Amino acid sequence: MDYFPYMVREEQKKCIEFIRKNLRRANICIQAPTGFGKTIAILATLLTKRRPIIWAVRTGNETDRPIEELKVINKKKGTNFFGLSYRGKRDMCLLAKEMKLNSYEDVSFLCKSQKECKYDNEIDFNEILSEPLLYSEILDLCKNWGVCPYKFQRLLLPFADVVALSYNYIVNEKLGWSIRKYVPFEESYLVVDEAHNLQYACMGLNSDEISFGSVENSLKEIEKFGTDESREIENFLLNLKEKLMEERVSMEKREEEFDAVSFLKRLNRQISLIDVFSSMQRYGNIIRREQLKLGKRPRSSLYHLSSFWLNVIENIHTEGIAFIKRRSKKNFYIELFDMRASVILHDKWNMFKKCIFCSGTLAPIDAFAETIGLENYVGKTLNFSFNKNRIVALITNGISTKGEKLSKEMALKYIEGIKQFIESMNSNVAIFSASYRIQNGLLKAGLKKIIESTGRKFFIEKQGMSGEKARKILDEFKECAYCDEKGVLCATATGRFAEGADFPGKELEGIFLVGIPFDKMSIKTKLYLEYYEKLYGKKKGNYYAYIVPAMRRASQALGRALRGEGDKAVLICGDERYREKRFFNLLPYYFRNNMEVVNYHSIRAKLLLK
Repeated sequence: MDYFPYMVREEQKKCIEFIRKNLRRANICIQAPTGFGKTIAILATLLTKRRPIIWAVRTGNETDRPIEELKVINKKKGTNFFGLSYRGKRDMCLLAKEMKLNSYEDVSFLCKSQKECKYDNEIDFNEILSEPLLYSEILDLCKNWGVCPYKFQRLLLPFADVVALSYNYIVNEKLGWSIRKYVPFEESYLVVDEAHNLQYACMGLNSDEISFGSVENSLKEIEKFGTDESREIENFLLNLKEKLMEERVSMEKREEEFDAVSFLKRLNRQISLIDVFSSMQRYGNIIRREQLKLGKRPRSSLYHLSSFWLNVIENIHTEGIAFIKRRSKKNFYIELFDMRASVILHDKWNMFKKCIFCSGTLAPIDAFAETIGLENYVGKTLNFSFNKNRIVALITNGISTKGEKLSKEMALKYIEGIKQFIESMNSNVAIFSASYRIQNGLLKAGLKKIIESTGRKFFIEKQGMSGEKARKILDEFKECAYCDEKGVLCATATGRFAEGADFPGKELEGIFLVGIPFDKMSIKTKLYLEYYEKLYGKKKGNYYAYIVPAMRRASQALGRALRGEGDKAVLICGDERYREKRFFNLLPYYFRNNMEVVNYHSIRAKLLLK
C-alpha cells in the first residue's frame, strides 16, 4: 500500500493483491462497480513498478481523473510523480480554436499546412515537471506563454510517469505513432478504463459513410474552385450521382446490404477507378488549401468522398467489413461498416509490458476477452458490500417489449406499473426505455401526462439532443432531489444518461427499466450477427454480439442509482424475460442477490411493504 493515499477498504486490498500477484505473468481484467475506487487502486499499485503508465479512456473529458488521483498521491505521500492528461490537436491547437475548427481532420490539415505558426515558440519547461498537469492547466500555461499546447505536451511525454489519453491513440495506428515516439509501449503498462466500450470504439473509428449530399457538395466545390483540368472529375461525379440515384430507386426497403463490387463495375468499365479517386483526393486537398487561404475551414466534400471510395476499393473483399445502403425521404447513404474489433485489437495488447482492463460491466470476462482479441489474461470480479435492506430489486411479470412493435395495450400496462412505482417513492427516479421506439410508444400512450399527474417534474432525453441541452436537463433533474417537487427522468438505456451520467446519493434512488435494450434488428445488426456467428459459431456468436451487449446496457442503466456502499435504490427490470437464465445471470450481483418477482399491477403493494 506504499502509494495508496486513502483509508483502504477490504475489497480494494483484494484488488491490489490480485494485480500484484498476476501482473508479471498475464494481462488483467477487473470488473468492479463505479465508486469502488478502481482508479486509485490500480494507479497506486502500478506506480510501485517504476515504469510508464498509459491510461486509456473512452473520451478526452475522462483523461483528467487518473491525473487528479496522481496529484492526491503526491500531496499525501510526499512523492513527485509527474503525469499529464493528453489531448489531440483538435483540443490543443490554439490557432484552430481561433478559427473555430472542431473536427480532427480539419485541425490536422491546418497544422500540416502552416509553414509558420505564431505559437511555434521555444520554452524552458523543466521547472513545471514537479506537478502533474491536467489538460486545462496545460492549455492555460501555453496561452500565457504564447506556445503551442500540442507540441508542448508532446515534449512533456518522456518525463511522464502517467499519461492519460483516449482509446484512439491505442486503436488507431496513425495516432499511436505520435505517442510511441516519446513513450516506449513495450516498457509501459496500459490501463484501459471503461473497457466494455472498446469493441464499439474500434468499430466506430474505422467505419464511414457518404451521401447524395457528399456528391452534390463536391460538384459545388468543382464549380467554385475548378479549372479546365477538373472537367473530367465533374463528369465523373455526375455519373456517380446518377448511379447512386439508380441504386436508391432499386431499393425495396429503407435499408439494405450494398453490393459494392457490382456498383463499381457499373460505375465505369473503361478507366481505373483507383486513379480517378486518387486524382479526386489530390484535388480535394487543393480545395482544402484554398479554403484555408480564404480564412475558412479546410473542409472538402470531394476529399472525403474520394477517400471513402478508395477505402471501399481497398476493403471490398475484406472479411468483417460490410457495405450498407440507406435511404430517407430526401437523401441516400452508403456506409462502410467495420466489424473487425477482435482482429484489429488482437496485436495491440502485445505491444505493452502488460495490460489491465477495468469496468463496472465487463462480465462475462471470457466473452469480453475473446471479442477484443485478448489471449493471455486472468480476470476477477470485485464488489461492494451493499446493505441488502437498502436495495429492492424486482422483475415484473405480465409486461414485455418483445416483438417488432409495442402495442397500445402493452404500453398502458407499462404506464400502470410505472405510475405505481413513482407513487410509491418520494425521490428522484428514472425510466430507462430499451429504445427510443419504446419510449415514443409510452409517450404516445400518455406517459408524460401520468407522470405529471403524480406531482413530479418531467424530464426527457430526446434523440439527437445537443450536449449543452443534455447537461442543462441533468443539472435541473439533480436539483429536484433536494426540492419538494421530485423529478422523473425519461431516457433510453442506449443514451448518454444511462451510462455516462453520475447520480450520487439522493440524486437518483429508483430506476424502472422498460424492456431489454437489444440492438435494433436492422440490416447492420443482422450483418454483425452473421459475422460473429461465422467467427465464434452460431450460439456463441449470437451471445457475444446480441445478448451480452444488451445486458451490459441494462446493467449500466441499473448502476446509475448505486454509486457507493451507502446508497439505497429501488430497481425494477420491467420485462418478464429478465427471469430467463440467459439474461438473469448477466444482471449485476446486487440485483440477482435481492431479486423478487412481482406482477406489474402489484408494484405499489410490494414497495409499500419494504
